[in-house]
Amino acid sequence: MKYVLTLLIAFSLFFCAAQETRLSGTVADSANKEPVASASITVKGKTNGTISNEKGQFSLNISKLRTPFTIVVSSAAHADREMIIQAVSGPVAVILQQKTALNEVVVSASRVRENILQSPVSIEKMNYQAIKEAPSMSFYESLQGLKGMEMYSVGLGMKTVNTRGFNGTSNARFLQLIDGIDNQPPGLNFPLGNLFGVSDIDVESAELIPGAASALYGPSAFNGMLSIQTKDPFKYQGLSVHLKTGVNHVGEDFASPHGVNDIAVRYAKSFNDKFAFKINIGYFNGLDWYANNYDDISAQTPVANRGPNNPGRDGLNIYGDEVARTLPGIGLVSRTGYEEKDLMNYNTYSFKTNGSLHYKINNNLRLIYQYNRAQALAGFTSSARMNVNGFLLQTHRLELRNNNSFIRVYSSAEVCDNGYNTRTLGQFINRYWVKGMDGATVAPNVADNTWFNRYAAAYNGTISGVTAKDHVASRSFADEGRLIPNTEAFNAAKDAITKQYGTQGAGIFSHNKFYHADGQYEFTTIKAVDLLTGASFRYYDMHTNGTLIDDKDKKITIKEYGAFIQAGKKLFDQKLKLTVSLRFDKNENFKGSFTPRFSGVYTVAPNHYIRASFQTGFRNPTPIDQYIKLNAGPITILGGVPNNSVGMNVYENSFTAASVGQFTGA
Repeated sequence: MKYVLTLLIAFSLFFCAAQETRLSGTVADSANKEPVASASITVKGKTNGTISNEKGQFSLNISKLRTPFTIVVSSAAHADREMIIQAVSGPVAVILQQKTALNEVVVSASRVRENILQSPVSIEKMNYQAIKEAPSMSFYESLQGLKGMEMYSVGLGMKTVNTRGFNGTSNARFLQLIDGIDNQPPGLNFPLGNLFGVSDIDVESAELIPGAASALYGPSAFNGMLSIQTKDPFKYQGLSVHLKTGVNHVGEDFASPHGVNDIAVRYAKSFNDKFAFKINIGYFNGLDWYANNYDDISAQTPVANRGPNNPGRDGLNIYGDEVARTLPGIGLVSRTGYEEKDLMNYNTYSFKTNGSLHYKINNNLRLIYQYNRAQALAGFTSSARMNVNGFLLQTHRLELRNNNSFIRVYSSAEVCDNGYNTRTLGQFINRYWVKGMDGATVAPNVADNTWFNRYAAAYNGTISGVTAKDHVASRSFADEGRLIPNTEAFNAAKDAITKQYGTQGAGIFSHNKFYHADGQYEFTTIKAVDLLTGASFRYYDMHTNGTLIDDKDKKITIKEYGAFIQAGKKLFDQKLKLTVSLRFDKNENFKGSFTPRFSGVYTVAPNHYIRASFQTGFRNPTPIDQYIKLNAGPITILGGVPNNSVGMNVYENSFTAASVGQFTGA
């Protein structure tokens, strides 16, 4: 019996081996005829793929394919080459042309592969070779070299980008995708550059649409869209290590020279061209730039009277001195503030890890699971200077892909418990130490009033031993007991205040999430036109524990959905390419909106094209814009969604600043 079993196993192995058919060949450069290593060889429209070795040789499993079929050969430094295989009779020789701007291939412009010059809208691309050669701390900083891209440095590890209109420190009008995943934290509602993104070592390409892209990507792409694609573990295998280092704060009085480091490790492995995985670990650290502009920007003081001797001084990077009052017979007086360097933690780091599993179900279908985790300490500018310590962003992605068709679901969750607003921190510290006329420390809720009363009493000459009509002496008397930066008492107060959230302190609490699903289908069986359609759904689950929105005792959720259709047709012997796109988006709190796009590309001669396009864009308010409900003392900051103000009688009995101006001018 054992001999029969051995023969059966041997026969099975022989049968399996006999069934495997492979296409072998070589890849070489057209200019120098040198072999091209690490070139990607895939079957068009299938998941089959392999890479060439250091001698340019490759062997591709084509067991389940019928001739003719088309292979696509690509390399970082070369243009993609398509070759039709009519029969498998021997090795094939593939010659690749050097890559130029004329033969780049892009996907984001119309969600299908096409030549960059034939895309329906303007699009810029940073390819693998350009990313490797980026002369900056990260590839992300080099994106500002792309046409139409504007970058704003929010901090050492944070950049915000924009392509149309006015840029700012928090751009909610620009969409940033990494492998199709929206990279914005759910509560902030704008991407924090590459702080929670991907390490250079795993980036294959970045494509930029410098203008409205809402017709295909929805309301978040009002100003433009950046799509970053990471490396496929089937194509890019092995161990890679990346290290960039530098020094900043050289020759500065307020900080010693400090190292800036960016370290990353990537490992990818494929098994039998069926299963592959990759793991990435990246770490960035440094000492951020100091904000030490103390110019007086007091809006209530004439420009000629501003400066360090102004009793109502409001220093740009000094916090707490925004609290000011006009005292009778004295004039404008502000609290003594704290410099930003005493409130902000300028140390910065970003620790990013991600892994993905790829399984080829068959030649056409691939299943992908991906997990991303990023944690950071950073300072950035929003409505004020913010500091986030240990801010955590996690995403899970599951995708089933068939060429240009896919179904994708993912979740994004943020955890921020240790962030704080430095301006609010300065104001709260100023309320922890104020003394009454009896020398006892007063309660924080009466601290500001008490301080101004002490100042007025000293200035008016009612305090023995204090020179009257002297602003310096009056401020010194009012500041008695002031907490000195870096002392034990100061640090204790700072720690206590940053752990209090909402109107009770300077802390930031944000445990917001969103869940997203989208799909796309390419109708390959329809030959009259190139037809593509897709849809998406997003569910926001907000949780600020009542510190920013009214969600302490109730749940705040938002649903958004959208769908698009795109049709393309080539006419006049394929010289004219027409593309029409239409998308509909609906947020549960707002009316739905249609966004169309029309474009035409005419081929005048090889590599010479004329393009004309028309498109519109729109965006919805962010979840925080919709539901913020913050009691800020004399005012309440209120989001515009009607159900956010039920029972407050704010819209029923309200007036606008414009109507007041018209009334007083009548």
